[in-house]
Amino acid sequence: MANANNVEGIENENLFRALVTAPLAIFFVIIAANSVMSSGIFIFKLIFIGMAIYFSLSTLAYAAYYTNDHHAEKADKVFKNKNFFNLLFNAPLSLAFIIFTVLSFTNDASLFFNLIFGALAFISTLFTLAYAAFYTNDCYDSE
Repeated sequence: MANANNVEGIENENLFRALVTAPLAIFFVIIAANSVMSSGIFIFKLIFIGMAIYFSLSTLAYAAYYTNDHHAEKADKVFKNKNFFNLLFNAPLSLAFIIFTVLSFTNDASLFFNLIFGALAFISTLFTLAYAAFYTNDCYDSE
């Protein structure tokens, strides 16, 4: 696939298609799960499951095509700094694990889950802080 000729958008067409189909896949998976769990017309359940499968597989395929382009160096990197990319990747994970940890402690979950979620929250928070520090060092080194 060729690169798009837009100036301010996403240049790689596969990345653009993956980012467009991902929310649709999530939407249809939620609808399919809701329709399967509730009573309703059977044909609509099949349609929603089919749409969820189609958009999920499309998202995975376009992401794989972009990964192939990226490793073959046919695509430009979205984030030039690797530490910044890792920071943006780890920050939502860290936040999610912190929320899971707080919920597991407040809901009196078993000690095993409290330890697992606590350890994951601790490790992901440290990774996020480390990548933020590395990115900050990279910014000051470039001046």
